[in-house]
Order: sequence, then C-alpha cells, then structure tokens
Amino acid sequence: MFSPPFIITNKILSNLIEVEVAGKIVQLSKLQPDWELRLKQECLVRKIYGMARFSTNELSLDDVARIVKDEPGRDDKPSQVALRVGVVGKEKDIQQVLNLLNVNRLTEQLAFLAGKFKQEDYGEKELSQINTLLGERLVAPNEVGSWREREADGFTAVPPLAVEVPFQIEDLVGWYRSTNNNEVHAINKAGIMFYEIMRISPYTENNVLTALCFYQLILSSEGFGFKKLLSIEEDVLKNKDNFQQAVSSVERNGGELTVWLEYLSRCLSEAAGKVQTKVMNLVGDTPIFKSDGGRVISLSERQIAIMEEITLKNEMTIKEIRNVLPMVSDDTILRDLKDLIDKKLIRKKGKTKGALYVMGKARSYR
Repeated sequence: MFSPPFIITNKILSNLIEVEVAGKIVQLSKLQPDWELRLKQECLVRKIYGMARFSTNELSLDDVARIVKDEPGRDDKPSQVALRVGVVGKEKDIQQVLNLLNVNRLTEQLAFLAGKFKQEDYGEKELSQINTLLGERLVAPNEVGSWREREADGFTAVPPLAVEVPFQIEDLVGWYRSTNNNEVHAINKAGIMFYEIMRISPYTENNVLTALCFYQLILSSEGFGFKKLLSIEEDVLKNKDNFQQAVSSVERNGGELTVWLEYLSRCLSEAAGKVQTKVMNLVGDTPIFKSDGGRVISLSERQIAIMEEITLKNEMTIKEIRNVLPMVSDDTILRDLKDLIDKKLIRKKGKTKGALYVMGKARSYR
C-alpha cells in the first residue's frame, strides 16, 4: 500500500494556518456582486494564462482575457473564436486555452457537487476526464484519457514502466480515498496527489497540467476554493526553475516529500494572501486603503479608480491605466501614480514605457 513519507515542519504548519485564516476571511467577506464577478473573471484569466504560458503557449495575457470573456462553448473551433474576439495566434495555442477553460468548467462542477452532496470519491475517472479535455483536438484521440502504452520521459525523473501505470495509480487512489483529513491535512493530501501523478506520468501528454488541475479540484472540494478567486496555478508555475527544483527535491531526498510540500504550501499561502488583500480592499460600498500601520490613506476619486483596477489585476501598464481614466491628461495620471508610490500603495517595476505598476506593501483590513 502506498504510504508517502514526509514531515510536518514549522514552515508547512505556518503556511497551512495562513491559508486557513485567509480562507475564513474571504468566505465571510461580503463583496458587492459586480466586484465579485470581476474578481472571478480576472482570476480565471490569470489561471488559464499561467497554465498556458507554462506549456510555452505564445498568446498574451490580453489574448487570453479576450477568449475567456467571450465564454466560448466546447464545440467552438479556434478559428471561430479568434475571428470573434480579434485574437491573432496559432490555432493550437487558441485550442489549448479553450481546453483549459473546459477543464475549469469540469472541476468547478465536480467541486460544486462535492460541496452540495458531501461526496468526494475522486480517482481514475476524474483524472481521465481532465486529461481528455486537456488534449482535445491537440492529442490523438486514442492517446487522451487512457493510460500510456509506451515509456515516457518524466518531468524530473524516469517514470515507471507503462505496464506498471494502472497498478501504481490504483494504489495511489486507494491511499487517497482511505486517508481522512485527521490523518493527513487536505492541503497536504492534495499536494501528495499532485506530485505522485506527475511522477507516474500516466498519460502520453499533459501529465503536469493534469496533476495540477486534479490538485485544484481537491482543494476546491475540501473548502479551499476561495469563492473561485484563487489562482494557485499562477503562483505554482510562475517560476519554472523553482517548480522543477521543488519536484526534483523528492528524488534527491530518497522519495521524501517534505521540501515539495513546503514549496507548494508556500505558493498556496502567498496566493491566498493576495486574495485576502484584494477582497478586504474592496469590501463594502467604498474601498478603504490603509498603511501597514493601520492608518487610513486619503485618496482622490481618480486614485481610488486606479487602485481598484490594480487590486483586481495585480499589475498594470500605463496604457491600461489610461483606459481607466480616458478623460484625464497623462500629466495628471503620472502625478496620481507618483503619489500612490509615495504612499507605498503601489510600486513601479521597470523604467521604460513598458514598466508595470503593481500592488505595494500597504494593506487594507477594515
């Protein structure tokens, strides 16, 4: 029987506590419906973009946003969607975004059902559904959703032989279903499943994304969905080298999962913290922004409009900020931005015209 070796370190424990606290705050916060809808859409865009970029997809964040906001159906073809939303890109890249959207719909539906009927018995069937949707129109039909029949190159290590895949998956799923949350915390269970699916590499293609989507499914079903405002995919995959080093740590440590779980729980904690800040910044009728010391910072209506958008998007270019205030001169916008930087509400990354304005250290908790 599969039995994953790991130690609950102070780092893991601290991260789990931070995630649970942030989750409670987000769950109890009452957002205006229009703000919540916008946050969900922004989160979905960044989630899809993060996974697509990891797969060397060449579409920009703006391209992905246009496709997501179009809400294409499963039967829509890439050429139809591209024409409709004005995206110029490779057909395979557009198809991948459509596939990721379809997977997201599936996992949201499964998580909803799990919450409604208190049932969670995920396993081979759900893994197959996820992998099938990820490979739709991109991978040969006989190679999606079914165990690989040939040897494969793993993400960091040599996967088991193809003939061993069904047995190792069965063993893994058996452990997952038989282990309750009093024995292993739900977040750690999800992280162990994430790693083991990657290690086994049960499919011909898309093993990493299949594992990541299954991980998110478990989190959402276990009450860590953060009202669909959490984009853990973006945080986990934002640095491919760090991600690969965390995965490799398991093999380096003789199969011990501690370092991997520290990395993954830290990513989740950071993502949860971002959601908490966004939600608390926008709670109520009027956003209130405070310094680290708790002092309320007075802002003009223009500055509040800028802060609302940056809170939603995490980062913006000067061009995007101009679109928020189309009737305001560039000099006025730059003065407002300088004042926000001086107040440490935002900071500037880069010095060229392509510089980004991102959230600063100040927080807003009512």
